Amino acid sequence: MKVENMIVHKGQMTSKERIHAAARGLPVDRVPVMYWLNPHEVCRMMVEMQPGRNLYWNWLAHFLWGKFSRGGRFNAPNLWRALPFLLSDYGNGEYALELGADIAIISHLATNSNVGHMYWRDHQLKVLDMFGIYRSLGTGIYWDVEIPAIKTVEELKEYRFPDFTDDKHYAGIKKMRKAYPGACIAVEALSVQDMPSTQMLGMAPFMMALYDNPVELKHFMLRLRDWSIDMIRRGVKAGVDTVMICDDYGYTGRTLISMDMWKEFTYPHLKRIIEAIHDAGALAMLHSCGFQTPFLDYYVEAELDILQAFQPKAGNDFQSAYEKYGDRLAFATGIDIQMGEQMTPQEMRESILRGYQIGKLHKRHILATTHMLQYTMPAENLRAMFETVREIQAGLHD
Repeated sequence: MKVENMIVHKGQMTSKERIHAAARGLPVDRVPVMYWLNPHEVCRMMVEMQPGRNLYWNWLAHFLWGKFSRGGRFNAPNLWRALPFLLSDYGNGEYALELGADIAIISHLATNSNVGHMYWRDHQLKVLDMFGIYRSLGTGIYWDVEIPAIKTVEELKEYRFPDFTDDKHYAGIKKMRKAYPGACIAVEALSVQDMPSTQMLGMAPFMMALYDNPVELKHFMLRLRDWSIDMIRRGVKAGVDTVMICDDYGYTGRTLISMDMWKEFTYPHLKRIIEAIHDAGALAMLHSCGFQTPFLDYYVEAELDILQAFQPKAGNDFQSAYEKYGDRLAFATGIDIQMGEQMTPQEMRESILRGYQIGKLHKRHILATTHMLQYTMPAENLRAMFETVREIQAGLHD
């Protein structure tokens, strides 16, 4: 039976059906939910809020959270700040589904790949990743770029992307699909602006290349796009049904590069990636941080299915954007992670309910965190968040 002809009831649809219907503005039995969790918060939540069903990961989360929190959190030794990343895929996959999410997120298409190696230098834990980027933890909990993979225009021309053409690299996706046939499985994929600017070249060299070496930069972005599309096709064949294109375009209140440059350098590739995702039979979801309002017409033109984040703090107005575009574009937003840390539990609850009521206007809404949920979220706000979402899922606010 076609989804558009169904009379839906609470709990009738699978998560995959629910996400795909919401992306197209079709009837759903309840609003779909998406959680995106920082792995350190995964450890904390498994200790303080809801244990994971997998005994091994539950034990590891308890062990690592103890080491991280007793070690001083941000001031903990490198090892205890780094190891929670082992829970990235479990936390946003199986554990997120256990929390009631409809989307299981896998952090990289090549889930069974050699992602590089770790080593010690100067009393710090370092990583050489699969792209040839040297990273270190620095003073935080994220892997900062220490030495970029590309340093000159000549290297830009000669760079070779990792080879993920063997089906063995997609074994993790196949395993996840087999274990959760009714889940919506989303996998992060790279696009052409954020990866070169923040990771492979660095922001300053990228910005200079826009002016000084536009031909070489465009050729590199084309090669990156085609490499990403090849992986996307293989990932969808392995069982992915939603591709989460990760490409940040905004700061707070403004775009990272001018709209003219974005339309010249970035947009054609984004549009082609979306086309390739649709040709492969999957949904296209764009995760883009910062100010998004100037891009909305282009997202609709490119037939993007879902826009994820739409952070209020960055200057985005969900209500006005949804009134204008919500009949053509689904928004995955409504659980404000950034400003939520400063809210009272009641304010957090009211904010989520307000977003839910806005999203009901066109049905193209996924109730989602506006970025990764961090371990710094106050415990009472965390409880208010999950309690409110579960009430919505139960139909108590229809």
